[in-house]
Amino acid sequence: MDYKSVLLVIIGMFLGKTDALQNLELSLSYTNFELFLKTHYPVYHIEPDTFKGNGSLLIGGSRGLETTDGQTTTRILIIFVSSFTQLNRTHVVVVHRFEHCLKILNRENGNFQTLAGTCGYSGYTEKGVPSGQHFKPFGVQLDIRNPGKLIVTDTYNHALVSVDVQSGQLHTITKSGFKEPSSLQWANKQQVFVINYHSYISQVNWSNTGSVESHVVTGSPTIQGDAIGKMEQALFDTVAGVEKLRDNIYLVADSKNRKLKLLDMNQQVVGAVCVRGEKPCSVSSVLPREPTSLVEIEGKMYVAMHNNIYKLTGESFACKYVSLPSGEGRIQLRLTEPQLQSPVQHLGQVHVEQIAQSPYSTCTYHSTVEDFPVTRRLSFRAKFNLPCSLMAEHGFKFYVKAAFRQKKKIIQELCGKDCTLPLNLEPQSNCENDTLTVYWLTSRIHLADMEEPPEGMKKVTEQINQSSLMTSLGSHDSSYSFDTDSAQTNTSRDMVEVALFSTCTDPSQSYDSNTDSCS
Repeated sequence: MDYKSVLLVIIGMFLGKTDALQNLELSLSYTNFELFLKTHYPVYHIEPDTFKGNGSLLIGGSRGLETTDGQTTTRILIIFVSSFTQLNRTHVVVVHRFEHCLKILNRENGNFQTLAGTCGYSGYTEKGVPSGQHFKPFGVQLDIRNPGKLIVTDTYNHALVSVDVQSGQLHTITKSGFKEPSSLQWANKQQVFVINYHSYISQVNWSNTGSVESHVVTGSPTIQGDAIGKMEQALFDTVAGVEKLRDNIYLVADSKNRKLKLLDMNQQVVGAVCVRGEKPCSVSSVLPREPTSLVEIEGKMYVAMHNNIYKLTGESFACKYVSLPSGEGRIQLRLTEPQLQSPVQHLGQVHVEQIAQSPYSTCTYHSTVEDFPVTRRLSFRAKFNLPCSLMAEHGFKFYVKAAFRQKKKIIQELCGKDCTLPLNLEPQSNCENDTLTVYWLTSRIHLADMEEPPEGMKKVTEQINQSSLMTSLGSHDSSYSFDTDSAQTNTSRDMVEVALFSTCTDPSQSYDSNTDSCS
């Protein structure tokens, strides 16, 4: 195997000498925390003011819509504004929450009129102006997939709604999995975060075919609290906003806990945020008041806290991998290159030569790496009776993939804190002799010399096998005719078993299961 020198990011647990480096505790610190503006009223939404374009902020709150440069503040509207979005330089759409409608303001001439809903009347009617109806809408964002539409959280209809900018026509995107949705934040062109019932965050995904699904990312639909750690264990008390810091890294305003928290989708964890330069930053700083909105502009984080807006600067992500004992030899680590999408790509032996701070939530090293050609990912495997000929049908594949994702949610719920099934790892499958084999991949990767799954997963597999939802694939559709898609059982009469899913370390190579090699 060839050696190569690369810049790598260490993100996982150690496979060899675990005492060589300290564990990573995800956190973010700001060194400067200063008052930017006294608003004298609660603020619910902040954005850069595109109309003025001079670094000013546009502020929406209980007394209306205002613009400020930190020195001079000018009121534009006098209504309750829970949220707003700027369609372009001159037009702003505001949510008139307690009147159950959306209004649009032309900032050049002051024209202010109803865009969607029927002001003064609550309901749920998918029509245009003046017949469409909302019930206390809260958040609004431009639909980046379709610039001619808006996305609105219709809070007491428990729905995510699309609004046509020209006609005001309302259309339900989805009502699945929501409870009093409020604020919104785009993650990328296919995914948006939705804050639900203040205590948990959902993610809505659009597929390439236009289908929509949603699932809980972090927090609890039933429990309010204050906890960091794995995303499924984190707790919040009245989430007020989410702001993107980097790709897959977000800042969360945990309002009633008076804290900010860091959400890292790459590592699937929620970490602490300190605003006064505390070291180590193991617990989020308690803020002067409840944070209600936040926005990052040119490296500065503006956070509304009740009737004040504060400015945070000097961000620094924690780097806890700093204890390198002298004379240490080779250390086996889990590694990934920053530019790769997959959370873990490299498993190899590493000789640490130099350590450096990184602007990311992990630590970087200049290292010499010897890659193992084959890696094995801990997985849950099941086999189903299914005609393989159906897998060539595009329409049927859609139903099968939906069934895969449904069962992935079930496995993750039953697995709990014992394992993590990353959101960006799709289930893998192959079909031979009318047997469909499916692998649900976890975040745990092992070296190529491991041939059998590790011990310690017995309790989890027992729980999964007790679920009646695993007895069949659940892919039946009236358009396709076949006798059964029932799950097969192994010699222990288990439908689902722990397995190792082998892949090539180099994504450009193909894995040969007969020779256990890559080429």
